Amino acid sequence: MKPNKPSQAPVLEVLRKAGALHSRQRALLFLLRSVVWLVIAIPLLMLADVLFHFSEIPRLGGVIGMALAFLAVLIVAAFTALFARPPLLRIARLLESRNPELGSKLVNILQLDADARLGQAAPMTRALAHRAVEDAGKSLDLAALPPLARESRIPRRAWQALAATVTLGLLSLIGGRHVRQEWLRFLDPFGDHPPFSLTYLEILKPTANDKALYGGFFTVEARASGHQPKDLFLTATPVDGSLPPITLPMFARGDGTFLAQLENVRSPLELTAHTGDDASRSHRRRLELILTPQIGAVSVRVSPPAYTGQPARELPYRFTALQVLEGSQVGFRINSNRPLGNGEIQFESSEKTASVVPLGPAPEGPADTAIADFTAERSGRMTFFLIDADGNRAAESPVSSLTVTIDLPPAIAITVPDQDALIVEDLALPVIVDATDDYGLHSVRLHIGINDKYQPLVPATFEAPGTRRHRLEHTLDLAKLGARPGDRITLFAEAVDTRPDPQITRTGARRMEVITEKDYNERLREKTDVAMIAGKYEDLLNRFEQQIEEQKHISEELAALREMATADPDNSQILDRFSEAFSEQTHLNYRLEQTAREMEEFGRDHPVYDFEKELHAKLKEQADTIRKSVEQNKADCGQAIEQGAPPPATPTPDMINGLTKAAGEQLERLQGEKKKADKEVRQPLQDLAQLHELMKDFSRFQQLAEEQRELAEQSKAYQDKPGLNAEDRLAMRDMGARQRDLARKLEQLDKKLRHDAEAADGKFPEAASSARRLADQMDAAGMPGLARKAAQSMLDSKADDAQAQAQNLHEEMDRLFDDTVQAGQQGVAAGLDRALQLYRKMNPGDSLRQMMLSRNFRPLPGEGSSGAGAAGLMANSAMDANARLLGGESLMDGPIADSISGRGDQGGSGMPGSPTAHIDRPDQANIEQQSARRTGTPDSGTLLLEYENIADAYFRRLTTKP
Repeated sequence: MKPNKPSQAPVLEVLRKAGALHSRQRALLFLLRSVVWLVIAIPLLMLADVLFHFSEIPRLGGVIGMALAFLAVLIVAAFTALFARPPLLRIARLLESRNPELGSKLVNILQLDADARLGQAAPMTRALAHRAVEDAGKSLDLAALPPLARESRIPRRAWQALAATVTLGLLSLIGGRHVRQEWLRFLDPFGDHPPFSLTYLEILKPTANDKALYGGFFTVEARASGHQPKDLFLTATPVDGSLPPITLPMFARGDGTFLAQLENVRSPLELTAHTGDDASRSHRRRLELILTPQIGAVSVRVSPPAYTGQPARELPYRFTALQVLEGSQVGFRINSNRPLGNGEIQFESSEKTASVVPLGPAPEGPADTAIADFTAERSGRMTFFLIDADGNRAAESPVSSLTVTIDLPPAIAITVPDQDALIVEDLALPVIVDATDDYGLHSVRLHIGINDKYQPLVPATFEAPGTRRHRLEHTLDLAKLGARPGDRITLFAEAVDTRPDPQITRTGARRMEVITEKDYNERLREKTDVAMIAGKYEDLLNRFEQQIEEQKHISEELAALREMATADPDNSQILDRFSEAFSEQTHLNYRLEQTAREMEEFGRDHPVYDFEKELHAKLKEQADTIRKSVEQNKADCGQAIEQGAPPPATPTPDMINGLTKAAGEQLERLQGEKKKADKEVRQPLQDLAQLHELMKDFSRFQQLAEEQRELAEQSKAYQDKPGLNAEDRLAMRDMGARQRDLARKLEQLDKKLRHDAEAADGKFPEAASSARRLADQMDAAGMPGLARKAAQSMLDSKADDAQAQAQNLHEEMDRLFDDTVQAGQQGVAAGLDRALQLYRKMNPGDSLRQMMLSRNFRPLPGEGSSGAGAAGLMANSAMDANARLLGGESLMDGPIADSISGRGDQGGSGMPGSPTAHIDRPDQANIEQQSARRTGTPDSGTLLLEYENIADAYFRRLTTKP
């Protein structure tokens, strides 16, 4: 039978309770002590981050380490409090040490309890030991034993832990952004929390609302406060990771801000500003993109049809109106900032339904360039829709217009002769045909017919395209063609262009009639006068006088050079000035020889007036004298040059003297010839021109008498009518206007007779006296008054009075013509004979009759036009009243004509360098032919001016019915 197990003594239970309390106290004390160390570790860890700028992983490790340490403390404290129990002997000694009154009672009780549990002892012994334990426990205050196990250090440790925690919290609150930044760096190690730095960096731009254009650029702005860095950099990291980060230097602006420009931004970026050693870094700033495609540079390539021969041209395009030739290949090229997808060009035309032209990138690229090609066949409006690869449409849809033009027919004109004409037999007439076309001529043909029989001519043909202008020149030699007076010559030309469907243009016919030189002169004499004939002589003599002035200048220059050489023989300018003077003399001699040749060949064999033959003979004598003078000067100059060494040696005084003498002698000879020319050519022409004016005054009176006779006869038609109807009164008013105009002409003639008589009084007294007599008798008869009186009656429709007054004026003018005008013409004839035979010893021939044919009535100086005037440039013809005279005569107004017309030196048309009016010299005509048609067809697709669109739209608006 087993012995009964002894029951536990109360003292042992109390010791166990005290051990449990001691373990809990130890756990709490460990926890409080650990909290202090953990709180101290946190700022130490942050300080280490401030010093070493830990990356994300070390900071994450620090956070995890601190969390694990705190967890380990909690686990150890919990295990200690719940499971760890110290031995009862240790507790007994702890209690005895804390309460001296206990002595060793507790240890003894534990010893007795141990003995009671020994298995070798007798049962009696174990029972006695057990009883002793119980009795000892009863002698103790068991309730006071467990409190002795409490730790007295716990309150102090608690205060320490609390103080450390509060201190850390206060430091975090009052430590500013740097402390808060450190907390964030550890609490959120992978967040955007820059490390501590005395340099605070901040990205100002982009802001949250800023976005960069895809493919464009963006300027990043950052600011540094605190310690200013030397250098600052910007790191841009693509958010999608498509490219590695790039780092750019930032440039300081001087106000604490820095700039950096990002180019070709093609993905969202994360931006960070930092110093070169990464000790200072800003918060990251995200830059988003605008993905809407933008329209960049645009160009258009226009390739005209091959038949035009024009190269393709590529031009910048700004969506303005485009104008191209029909059949041209048009290609648009639109650049964008985005990879493009399939867009389109909508083409709208009034003739057909809208069509669509694809607008997208080529398969071979580039992806950000859209192209569209089509053939221009009709005009219309184009709308451009640009779409990127993601389906985003461009914000704008530009609209422009396309104008398709057609190839117009060629333009061709016969520019010489420029109108129908009467042409002198045996004349070699130049014929000039000018043809133009928009894009090219294929052929130009000239047809020449004589009496409706056309001559075979080889056409001008152009195989290669691109000949847009051609001048066909042909000499119409009447002698070789066998043309005779009375023959009719017809000219017309044709031009064909290079269009596949050719177009032909034909000129109108130019008709000419061959006349004799005699007939030509007779017609020309009606339209000209001596003053106009004198112009060509004056032009020649004026050019000769200009050359004399040049000879005078050379002579003076050589004389000055001679004085310079005498004063300073070593002057470096002597050689240059001598060479220049010698060169001028050589050139002048050449021009003098040309003038001599022109004098020798001057004029026609059958001139307008017979007295010109004598003038031609004088000019030939002048030409021979000038030629001999030039030869003499050349010989003298050559002899002078031979007296010294050739250049670059300085000319000797003998050379300068010789050349000066030669120039002076030639000047004297030329001046002598000038005086002779003035006496034998210029002065006779001046006298004859003045006399001719008097002669034309009498002819003018005769012409006015014929006009008055016609008015008197026409007024008879209304004389006997009992009453005038509306048409009759209208006819009377028209005759009244003509009668009033004749009164004005009579007044002008009266003044001109007196003016010309005064001018010719000294040299032609008989003619001047006859002119005054005619003017006096016109005044005595009151002819202008009679004409005005008749005009008023006509305007008042008084037919009887008007006819009587007109007839009266006609009879008075006839009486004066019979008595005075014929006598005046005889006086003019006497003056002409004296001027040509006695004064100038010239053979008059038939000059009087020839001069009397003139109807070129010049007005009185200061008055308006009168008589034929400028109509002398044209001649009447049986074939055409507007036919032109072509015979090679040159007519112009020179100083003589200017003085007669009261212009003095103002006209100057006959002075050297002035334009020459070769009125019947077709080779002098203006033969620059420009196409008169308006074609807007550009050269291989030029841009049409915008205002043309406005004008065209406005025109359509005005011409379209509402």
